Amino acid sequence: MYEDSTHQIWQCDTVDGLMILKVCNTENVKKASFWQGMKHLFDVDLIQSLGKFDFVYQKISKYSSLVIPKFIASDSESSPSSPAFILAQYVSGTMVDMTEIKDGMIEALARHISQCHQKEQSQWGEFQHAKYSANEWGIRLYKTLEELASNHSIPETIRDEAYQQANILAVKTFVPVMIDLRWDQFLQQEQQLSALVDLDAFVYAPKELELVLLEYLLDEQQANKFKQHYQQELAIANLSHVRTAYRLLLFLMNVLGEKDIERWMNAPVRF
Repeated sequence: MYEDSTHQIWQCDTVDGLMILKVCNTENVKKASFWQGMKHLFDVDLIQSLGKFDFVYQKISKYSSLVIPKFIASDSESSPSSPAFILAQYVSGTMVDMTEIKDGMIEALARHISQCHQKEQSQWGEFQHAKYSANEWGIRLYKTLEELASNHSIPETIRDEAYQQANILAVKTFVPVMIDLRWDQFLQQEQQLSALVDLDAFVYAPKELELVLLEYLLDEQQANKFKQHYQQELAIANLSHVRTAYRLLLFLMNVLGEKDIERWMNAPVRF
């Protein structure tokens, strides 16, 4: 879809019906700030992990009430002529237009995220093999912020507060989190959120990290609607002690493409 897209996406008409083939663009992955951050913090190597993606599809389809495409096949990169790929069954629907978000879509999103956030465990990291213990989260977060910030001009006050938060951060449980959560990862049918079709960036991480990301995706009315439905299952976590660190992480990973650090850090607080 974009010049720096992680994958080329092909719709394939097969004897077993329509399928979607996603072929990994190796050079874009290696250059992307997002995947550099995923490697530094979570030890996720997209190119090498695609061969294990059947596990991701299987688990998320059990956790979420949204439709998840049926996994067909995938492989890690073995040579330049044999790139990493994912093949999945085609799912009907149209991409969500973020300018036309309905209340029912917010409710469905809150249900999906609360369902994932209830799947707690004590280890974090790569979704297929979460190997890090809880006491390593703050340490690796600090080191990741330090590494990624070395390539940016970050105001000292923001950097120092983020580092301080990371240094004293204590997290006990971790849940499935979609680090690149955006509306265009979902499909809609009849103005209802119907499917999640992009599962590339699921990891086990603190639920607060995903809530901080959601503050950028929801306006005030949408955030209130989200809280109303999310809190039917879970309490909204206090984000004040992590917001600066997590916002800086998401900025340095270029999650939503914002280049102005002041505007990003001063975005409205929703939760």
